[in-house]
Amino acid sequence: MPNRDYYFNTDEKSVNVRKAYQHYLGQVFTRLGNDSVKAAATADKVFQLETRLAKASRKLADLRDPYKNYHKMGLAELNKLTPSFSWPVYLKNIGIQKLDSAIIGQPEFMTALSTEIKTTPIEDWQNYLRFHLVKSSAAYLDSTSFMNAFVYSQTLRGTKQPKLRWKRVLDAEEGAMGEALGQLFVKEYFNEKAKQRYSQMVENIRDAYKERIAKLSWMTDSTKKKAYAKLAKITKKVGYPDKWKDFSALKIDRGPYVLNIHRANEWWFQHDLNKLGKPVDREEWGMSPQTYNAYYNPSNNEIVLPAGIFAVPGMKDEDLDDAFVYGYAGASTIGHEITHGFDDQGRQYDAAGNLKNWWQDADGKQFGERAKMIIRQFNEFMPVDTLHVNGDATQGENIADLGGLLLGLDAFKKTEAYKSGIKINGLSPLQRYFLGYAFGWLNIARKESLASQLKVDVHAPAKERVNGPMVNIPEFYEAFGIKKGDKMYREDSLRVKIW
Repeated sequence: MPNRDYYFNTDEKSVNVRKAYQHYLGQVFTRLGNDSVKAAATADKVFQLETRLAKASRKLADLRDPYKNYHKMGLAELNKLTPSFSWPVYLKNIGIQKLDSAIIGQPEFMTALSTEIKTTPIEDWQNYLRFHLVKSSAAYLDSTSFMNAFVYSQTLRGTKQPKLRWKRVLDAEEGAMGEALGQLFVKEYFNEKAKQRYSQMVENIRDAYKERIAKLSWMTDSTKKKAYAKLAKITKKVGYPDKWKDFSALKIDRGPYVLNIHRANEWWFQHDLNKLGKPVDREEWGMSPQTYNAYYNPSNNEIVLPAGIFAVPGMKDEDLDDAFVYGYAGASTIGHEITHGFDDQGRQYDAAGNLKNWWQDADGKQFGERAKMIIRQFNEFMPVDTLHVNGDATQGENIADLGGLLLGLDAFKKTEAYKSGIKINGLSPLQRYFLGYAFGWLNIARKESLASQLKVDVHAPAKERVNGPMVNIPEFYEAFGIKKGDKMYREDSLRVKIW
């Protein structure tokens, strides 16, 4: 299941997901040739094995501390940690010839895995692997295999009907060779003028962050200097890569669909394997241009902003006014990703991308106290039934949302669109800025999907990502005349102030 908590939580939704998963396990083993009694027994053994592994896995919030999840080990030490697992044999079999060390995120899980390898019958392990091969391939197999997996997924997402087959195939193409499709996408939807617009917006927001750091009352000058240095060195990647991946070695034919997918997976595995022992390719993108998403990579100290994240359905970029764009793209994407370099996780990496504490102790404590306020704020939100947002697990995204809104606003205030005060459709520039930010989160999620998101995702639901940060910003109150007693009013003493 998607998260360890599904194996242990006792709320109704978790119990329903657990039951559906166990039923799905039985279906798979029946289709693999077992009678109903044998399939049920095999399914139970695999489920119990997964439950034991889940118990040894860390909770979502515990994965946020990069120091506690960074354990560099040589092979000798790794073999000592997992005496039942031969790393040299494994590495040789997957094609790794030389490896002097590895980063282990959860040593306690590896210890538990070693114990399970020794004590769990080999037949149970074989069935575990058989099941996950079928589960991971279900979307590319026969219709029964697909529908069995889909019915289980309904308990997680609440989706009533599967996507049309052509849409699912397009998703598969995206996963297999996204950059090949991306070359077609940018030609049609993201011209050079658009790329220049958002590249300049990055610089405007970078400047705004520098000014905001300078005005901080809680940060010492020595830490500010290092913050300036890190900010200046953030690499921006806007729209699409300068160098495209070459997929010519990937074999795609008219044979079984599932084998094309497996060959694509092998291509990507080999692609990653080829990086070992070589310098980091600073030009590589981890997302395709058409992806409606973006990311900050702390190890590279870079923001990656695909063309797709800037697209507004049915609109050409040149028809979008600055007030809307600074909210829609400047705040929710550019400012958000830059702020990730200084959130609870990103701030622990220096300008060169090394995990290194560059903060004065007093500054770190000040940051921590301010972060606690946003944790408490989001803990209050209850998006579905009695389930709350996990403020601790989502704090990085919430800090980035608040920072993005503030930075986008600072940069927007310097534009002619803001200074002119001209209304569009009866809305002031300030109102359109906040509405532009909210526009990016216009979606509806089913209860099942929200419940799953609250367990497995470090992002709060869309509604909370809008209402949460906005109530901390004075200009929001000004733009819409929010007064004490209104639902969106928050006492000044409770408003979060970090960056």
